[in-house]
Amino acid sequence: MAGEVGARGPDLGSYVSNLANAVYKGITRVMAPHDLSPVDVQLMMICRDQGEATASQLAQLLPVDASRVSRLVTDLVEKGLLRRRRLRRDRRVVMLKLTPSGQKVIGEATEELDAYYAKLTEGLSERQFRAFATAAQRIAANFEGMEGSRG
Repeated sequence: MAGEVGARGPDLGSYVSNLANAVYKGITRVMAPHDLSPVDVQLMMICRDQGEATASQLAQLLPVDASRVSRLVTDLVEKGLLRRRRLRRDRRVVMLKLTPSGQKVIGEATEELDAYYAKLTEGLSERQFRAFATAAQRIAANFEGMEGSRG
């Protein structure tokens, strides 16, 4: 069975793949009426949380390359959800900020995602969820440590 502990330890890839599939497909389904992809939602949430961000900052925080970020930004600008603003002191720097329409959409999307996440975690006690979150954070930190040591 996928995800069982074997001679080499837990099948982490299987666990992660199954979880990512459930989350990604669910977000895709929940966001379809808003015509937003999961990455669109992440991008908009970053802009909401930071107030403004550059495309370079977004590329560092999102699981996509800089050219994809550029295409996502253009699409969200065309939909009226994001706006670009050049800095006066350095015209090369373009700041990205949610429009009022974008703020409304991401607010609604966040409520819908919270409801979806509640369904996904149904049956987990608070202790179980904290243990899951702690394990996920440790695995991510281990990865960052390995990446940092490659430098």
